[in-house]
Parts: sequence; structure tokens; C-alpha cells
Amino acid sequence: MPRGVLRGRYRIAPNLVDQTRTALTMFYEAGRHEGGHEGICFWAGLERPDSIDLSTVIVPSAHHERFGVFVSAVDFGNAADEAHGKGLGLLAQIHSHPGVDTRHSDGDDDLVVMPFENMLSIVAPFYGRTVRSISDFSVHQFQNHRWVLCSKASVFSNFEIREDL
Repeated sequence: MPRGVLRGRYRIAPNLVDQTRTALTMFYEAGRHEGGHEGICFWAGLERPDSIDLSTVIVPSAHHERFGVFVSAVDFGNAADEAHGKGLGLLAQIHSHPGVDTRHSDGDDDLVVMPFENMLSIVAPFYGRTVRSISDFSVHQFQNHRWVLCSKASVFSNFEIREDL
């Protein structure tokens, strides 16, 4: 996987990571009898001239299993409609992996719905149950028509928690 630096400035609501952990843990719990299931959610927000403001977690209907999670085009459309109803757009996809490895798999590269330049695909370890801050995720960004794993240092310097979101 190509590695690089995160492009752009991202401002996130203070409760976004906690809400994401809760959403991903719901998927884990739904498959607990099988050892847990991967989960998915989207971050919705606004693109501004100088930053991307991420304020809302949207949880789509999804087919989920121990080593995969899939959102149909219809369910993605429903999630986009939910975001648009709040005056927001879907700007990042977050999903969980079962263990510590949070790099994109080949399937992750291909299954992101409608990637666009600078879109974020964020992966949580341990089915999302252990995430407490943005530094607990692996952040991938769609750059020049491919996914790039962004360095932790660039993620740390380009994300800011904002109380006003």
C-alpha cells in the first residue's frame, strides 16, 4: 500500500470518535456469537474552503460478518439521503477490522462506494471497541486515483477537535 501524508485540514466534533466506537461496537455485538462482526459508518459534514468539518455519524444498514462488511447501493443512497436531510454530505467511510492490522485490504480498496479525490477511508482495530481518539485509527486518503495510508504524524497535525461543530 502506498504511504503518504494526509492532505487538508479536518475539524471534528468532540463526540465523533465516541459515537463511531458505539456504532462499530453494535456490529461487533450483533455477531458476538461468531467472535464479532466488522462494522461500518460514515462521517458526514461540510466541505469549507479551508477545512473539512465532520460533525455527524451515520450508520447504514449493512450486511456484516466476522471478516467483512458490505453496504448495498440502496443502503448507501439511504445514508446519503439522511446526511443531505441534515444539510451535510458523506465525506468519510469508517469500518472496523477484527485485529490490530488496520491497513486497507484489497477488498477495502475496491469496495469503498464512490471514492473521490481526498476522501477518507478510516479503519478501526479490534472491531472498533478500543478507539478513543483519531490516533487509534488508520487513516487512508484517496489521492491521485489510489488509496494512500497516511502517516500518523500528518493525521495528528491535520485533525482538530472543535467544540463548535
